[in-house]
Amino acid sequence: MEVVTRGRPRGFDVQVALDRAIDVFWREGYDGASLTELTGAMSITATSMYAAFGNKRALFEQAFTRYLAVDMAYAVRALGEARLADVFRAYLLDAVDSMTRDDRPHGCMSVQIGGSRTALTPAGNEVRDFVAVKRDEGLDRLTARIEEGRDIEGFDLKGMTPASIAEYLASVSNGIAVRAADGVERAELRTVAEIALRALVSR
Repeated sequence: MEVVTRGRPRGFDVQVALDRAIDVFWREGYDGASLTELTGAMSITATSMYAAFGNKRALFEQAFTRYLAVDMAYAVRALGEARLADVFRAYLLDAVDSMTRDDRPHGCMSVQIGGSRTALTPAGNEVRDFVAVKRDEGLDRLTARIEEGRDIEGFDLKGMTPASIAEYLASVSNGIAVRAADGVERAELRTVAEIALRALVSR
């Protein structure tokens, strides 16, 4: 996402600042992340934050867009696998690896922010809806790739629809995210992913 700024040139790296904002939003949620905490983590002043990113809502949307492009890049790569069985494997196993990185909070920012059903401010509700739309867009892309595998590759869906399989994969991935945030080890979560994959690729 290109950010247009006014006034003097920025004295900080926008992408680094967004990565730090991601960590704060991820840990604290949208409503829980204060501007003081955000700007402190980003090592910029509030004036610089507003000039570079706009308001807190705009900062979140830019941070989340970067999160999707970087932290969830595995999902895009998975869709590019030549065989549908490999799409499934990459989607789940690479998700486990991404959700248990040492340099990020464990779990999934999308699940934490978008899955919250606690009382939120109006802005918090809007952010949750924004995240939900992005998740649905990802689910639509996964569904389309499964349809392609069925129609071109002839992959046997065992009587299930592409949409139901996409929902299954997303649900397993989301469950893995919750357990990763709970502290479950990567090896155990990869075993969970392998069990789920047997239901899809075993003959």
